[in-house]
Amino acid sequence: MRLLDQGVTLTSDVESTILLDESTTAGRRDATKTPNRPTFGLFVSCAVVIGVVMAVSGHSNSPTPVHSSAAVLGDRSPLTARAGTFMHSKSCEWRLDRAAQENIRCNPRGTDVVVVDALRAVYVDVTKAASESIRDRLEEAFGASWNDPKYADQSVYDVGPHGKIKTRRSTTASLPDEVLSNYTFFTFVRDPIERFASAYRQTFCRSMCQGCEAGKTPTRPPTIEQTIDLLEIMREKSASDATFCLLKDGSTNEWNFLNNPWLDEHLQSAVFRMSGVTRHGKKIPIHFIGRVESLNEDWTRLLDQLSVSAKHGARAPLERIDHMCDIVERENQLKAQIEAFRNYTIEGKRAPQKGDLYEPVRVVYDGVGRAVQIPEPSTDRGIYVDRFHTLYEDDYRCLGYDEK
Repeated sequence: MRLLDQGVTLTSDVESTILLDESTTAGRRDATKTPNRPTFGLFVSCAVVIGVVMAVSGHSNSPTPVHSSAAVLGDRSPLTARAGTFMHSKSCEWRLDRAAQENIRCNPRGTDVVVVDALRAVYVDVTKAASESIRDRLEEAFGASWNDPKYADQSVYDVGPHGKIKTRRSTTASLPDEVLSNYTFFTFVRDPIERFASAYRQTFCRSMCQGCEAGKTPTRPPTIEQTIDLLEIMREKSASDATFCLLKDGSTNEWNFLNNPWLDEHLQSAVFRMSGVTRHGKKIPIHFIGRVESLNEDWTRLLDQLSVSAKHGARAPLERIDHMCDIVERENQLKAQIEAFRNYTIEGKRAPQKGDLYEPVRVVYDGVGRAVQIPEPSTDRGIYVDRFHTLYEDDYRCLGYDEK
């Protein structure tokens, strides 16, 4: 199976199905060969007030349970300098609505959430943004978990290599109207570069581990540049084909990246996850957004807004949890690619292409072990840093992060 027809001969174990036809390929190249995007620095009006409870988006009947002034939260690094304007500008509302429509098509089960009845609050899980630290604290301090049978969708299944697995997680689509209308919804976000680096490690160590579980070869992950290529292809196919996310039985399948516009949930944009839909097909409300870069400061402000006692154990500093890949050889490869991403890609340079840690792969394996041929990395469609910013443009424009 081929993602992009570039005249590469298929190996005998690869299906000869082209996922991106030549006309689409040509259009993609024409559209991205010479990027002509407005400068991100001009879009200050989309930046969110971080660490401030506010109405950002939501259910038609959702109130703003807690109110606060639009104050900038103390000193910020250059990455977090834009905290003085609201996310609910017209431009960002449009982006949230667009993301919600994509959720309806490709993620109707919704974004994972933790309902905290003791606080009348809901944590919206943005992956790779201190989510494990926050979930652990909510369970320790308030007994709240996304596995709570009171809110978990008992009919939700994930389809993996070993068949259907019941997840029993609470999601935006499993929440009752009482929660949607009366609870405070909060989340935390992270600089897109650091979040992508962490997501790349988890994605290709676990759910897209190049056939590790099936003992297939090669076991190297695709390079960072190839991952950006794959994301571009999947996102463009999703945008041009309303049925892209559907399987033959009409259902969606998170395990099979061939039907996933973000390849894997960890690579989804923060705006996409914040736009998870309810059972009514509406995007959820978001009342408070904190930053990982100021995690404990914003966590404290959130608990203040939720009237948590000053002596409550929930106020202890949150500890960041960073995972390494437990497959040593693969961790070495992932670490090398992440360093190349930071030192080369984001600086507008080509990443190294030679050696076991840097050489591009020819195929990746989907969730059921099928080999899919992928293109060689190329700058024919523009330099990778610009293409990365385009992929996560919603997060840059609406969450107040700078490109650098």
